[in-house]
Amino acid sequence: MKTYLDCMPCFFRQALGAARMASNDENIHRRVLNSVASLIPELPLDVTPPEIAQQVYHLVANITGNNDPYYKAKRDDNQLALSLYSYLKEAIASSGDPLLTACKLAVAGNSIDMGPQSDYGDLNSIVQSALVSPLSIDDYEEFKRDIEKSLHILYLGDNAGEIVFDRILIEELRQIKDFDIYFVVREGPIINDATLDDAISVGIDRVAKVISSGSDAPATILSWCSPQLQELYHSADIIIAKGQGNYESLSEESGNIFFFLKAKCPIAAELLGVKIGDFILKKQVIQNRKEEGK
Repeated sequence: MKTYLDCMPCFFRQALGAARMASNDENIHRRVLNSVASLIPELPLDVTPPEIAQQVYHLVANITGNNDPYYKAKRDDNQLALSLYSYLKEAIASSGDPLLTACKLAVAGNSIDMGPQSDYGDLNSIVQSALVSPLSIDDYEEFKRDIEKSLHILYLGDNAGEIVFDRILIEELRQIKDFDIYFVVREGPIINDATLDDAISVGIDRVAKVISSGSDAPATILSWCSPQLQELYHSADIIIAKGQGNYESLSEESGNIFFFLKAKCPIAAELLGVKIGDFILKKQVIQNRKEEGK
């Protein structure tokens, strides 16, 4: 997904939100906005939004001197999500299709996002809605079929707190067979994206092999990732990509990808053909490049 002019106000809003999390000094907030304003004319529109977001958040870190302004929010989100762990496991166990329920809850977990929305609402209400509401894009049956014939899974994580829901889905997948599962986190802190410390704190390391992408971009930008991650990406039988950022960065990449996300902005929602707030489980479909030229 390319960057649109409509994305520019969002970069300003995110920069101001991060600056306010990092500092109480309004002079610093103004410096951050001035710096983003000077950056805008130089930004290309043929790159993905996460590529620009990384520059914006690095700028905030440099000006405020705080490279992890969402540290406390991430820790609190992890604890909040962990407090729901037993309830979520019971909901899955008592459902007619435990894997589907685990998938829907994993998608719902993507609501925990400090980038597009600093206040994501009440997590209990989000969970309840996910349990009773259909997915707006529902490629679950294809996901289930592909899972049954797969051995190697690459799971691209997204946010702190959300990763508890990811752990629960991985545990449900392991009820099917003993998959080789790699769970990917960010190399360093950016927004409220999960890092290695976050993954360990919620027990992801007990159910999957946790690795860094090799980049602190708020998405999986393959050319910026480590050789290990790129190799795992191209050898995986199935790729689970969590969050809108991963949709933005991988929507034009090949691979057996399933996007698990909540649509959070008008542009992404329009491209997906859904409404803002809709829950999505979407299989990647890339047309053969040779066929495009016919």
